[in-house]
Amino acid sequence: MAEMNEHLSMNMPDDEDEGESVELDESDADVEDTDDGGAVIRLENKEDQARKQAHFANIVDEVDQSMLKEAVNDLLDKIERDKEAREKRDKQYEEGLRRTGLGDDAPGGAQFSGSTKVVHPMLTEACVDFSARVMKEIFPPSGPVKSKILGEKDKAKIEKADRKATFMNWQTTEQMQEFRGELEQLSTQLPLGGGQYMKLMWNPQHRRPCSEFIAIDDIYLPFAATNFYSAERKTHVQYVTKMEYARRVKSGMYIDADVGMPDDPDFSKSTKANDKIEGRKDTAYNEDGL
Repeated sequence: MAEMNEHLSMNMPDDEDEGESVELDESDADVEDTDDGGAVIRLENKEDQARKQAHFANIVDEVDQSMLKEAVNDLLDKIERDKEAREKRDKQYEEGLRRTGLGDDAPGGAQFSGSTKVVHPMLTEACVDFSARVMKEIFPPSGPVKSKILGEKDKAKIEKADRKATFMNWQTTEQMQEFRGELEQLSTQLPLGGGQYMKLMWNPQHRRPCSEFIAIDDIYLPFAATNFYSAERKTHVQYVTKMEYARRVKSGMYIDADVGMPDDPDFSKSTKANDKIEGRKDTAYNEDGL
């Protein structure tokens, strides 16, 4: 009997212990701290985890390849028709860039040998003045982000809004070093193109958000679309090098497909006109596999 009591006392927790500790897998539990120093633990079901993984799974390899090929061909045909629907706008955009006279090929004027062409700088002055006014208004030295509190204001909401605005202003002025340059390029092109795009995305290579100016001629919308938000189909034309393509395949963004040798890029008319203004000339070698 004494041996049994001794055995029981050895397995009983001491009075000084606060309680029993249980180890939980962080991926299976959602822990929320409470005000009284405790915690609320919400265990996640294994079936819920499997359902989440199945939802975000890549279904390209699971879809019937004949159906996939048919869907891809249908999409490419529709994208080509969307490109043709905006072809005239691309031509007008090109003519607007040429009429600035910066590319040394302004249309109009005399065509005989020895003639000179006089280009009025009105378009250039208007674009530069517009860009200066826009940048002064939306990108002050402290940063472009301002907070706005919806509903009733209190001290906690105001402090939280200030923290968010301060952090995002640091991102756009310090962390995203290309943001201002991309925004200035957008503002100078906006008067001629009538509309431009700025793409904000997460860059896994630099592990930070980044921004990219996208010209309006590199966005294809269906003919029936009245605006970008209600369009049933939005196509962003991207020019990537062979190394960038391999990097995206490695990251899982693309499947490892044999795309063959890269074709010569089919740049838009306005892009070619802009290259003349910047003094850039494409070589015939395509060294980077664009």
